[in-house]
Amino acid sequence: RQMCIRDSPEKNTALTPLRKLGYEAGITTESIVYNCFYIYFVIFLTNVVGLNPVMAGTVSLISVCVDAITDPILGWIVDHPKVNPKKFMLVGGLLTGILLTCTFVVVDGSQGFKFAYYVIVSSLMWCSYTSFCIPYYSCCAQMTDDYDEQTKIRGVSSTMNGFVIYGGCVFPILFIGLFGGMGVSDTLCWTMAAGCIGVISIIFGLINYFSIKNVKFIEKAIDQEPENILKTYKDILKLKPMKFFIPWVFFYLFGSAMVSANTNYLLIYSAGVDPEALAGTAVMTLLAFFILSPVFTMIATKWDRKVAVLVAFGITMVGVVICRIIGVDSLFMVYVLTALNGFALAGFWCLFYDFSYDLIELDEYKNRKSRAGCITSFPQLIQKFGNAVGLQVIGIVLAMVGYDASKEVQSASAVSGIQNISTIFLAICLAISIVCIIVYPVNKKVYARLQAANERRRAGEIDFVDPEIDKIL
Repeated sequence: RQMCIRDSPEKNTALTPLRKLGYEAGITTESIVYNCFYIYFVIFLTNVVGLNPVMAGTVSLISVCVDAITDPILGWIVDHPKVNPKKFMLVGGLLTGILLTCTFVVVDGSQGFKFAYYVIVSSLMWCSYTSFCIPYYSCCAQMTDDYDEQTKIRGVSSTMNGFVIYGGCVFPILFIGLFGGMGVSDTLCWTMAAGCIGVISIIFGLINYFSIKNVKFIEKAIDQEPENILKTYKDILKLKPMKFFIPWVFFYLFGSAMVSANTNYLLIYSAGVDPEALAGTAVMTLLAFFILSPVFTMIATKWDRKVAVLVAFGITMVGVVICRIIGVDSLFMVYVLTALNGFALAGFWCLFYDFSYDLIELDEYKNRKSRAGCITSFPQLIQKFGNAVGLQVIGIVLAMVGYDASKEVQSASAVSGIQNISTIFLAICLAISIVCIIVYPVNKKVYARLQAANERRRAGEIDFVDPEIDKIL
């Protein structure tokens, strides 16, 4: 078996500040599609297309689950020596922008036909999305293995993401209003708005690709012999931190997906305001990312990523419970709730992919493999599964509490259920995630030992082991 030894990281000067900036801006391709879909897709299906809430939630569940099944396959393909992950990412980004537009086309026909159309098109869109995201996020760990540099790259990207989330929340409704004012039909307005979001996504995908096209990846001390996909993921799942990483990501995203999809319902039926007030919640989210991402990045680099996430989640968990006690029945309280949610949101998106970089370093140490694509596919898989379950559950909960899309005024039980989705349900999910983060075994000191051990192997000490790492992991 052939072992590959990389050059010293100091010699890798290709990742310049400008290229970092272009790479960090690639978050736009990922995030604007993500937020547009999860904020508008369910209400598009229920209020524009005319699907009942349970069917609308099921469309999202099936499409994202199809994508979740393909996530491990795509991650395995990206890691193959003959595959260029950068070109893979380029094609995925282009297709994502195109298919997003198709996802928001209003089709005529029976409920069954509509159901089938949106399942197929949204499934294809999510598969393309993942084809962009897996190599996009894995590239960071392949361009640098420095703990603080990785954290800072994701921190800058997260700060940018605040503006992107704002765009994903606000731009669709602005585009719909703009095209409506030009005399475009209501249904076509939705399609054209999604098309504009798709174009923005494609533009930033191209910026990202050409920024890192010539960046040299780190060569690692690894066994380059290919393995079958089942053995690959069996090895990865045996990594001890995985059993804590998976549930903390899943439960947060499960709750977050419900909150995102519930925002319009909360504004319309609980606060009693026009859905255009969503722009205000987007501003609150933008400010949270802009202000808090640098704060959490600083905490993570000075102390630890775990500490930063625990602070973020703890503030949101306590805050949303207090909001529910007071009552989220006004626009002001919706804004307060959104600001509190911003702590967890900023903390999560600023740092959660950095945790997968822990696993990439650990996999290199334990299994002598470079499987950044496979390991990065796990957050994608968990993200999609958590979001899909969240969207399915919100449809079920809305039906259970008596929500009726044909009524302008909902019953008291429906309004109470809508408020609980964005507060109590989220707090429960955060509590579970917090427990998992506390027991997650990799911290900054452990990562430093991992990095040092891998550096010695890359420098020629192929059989070097660190007994302290073996005890912990």
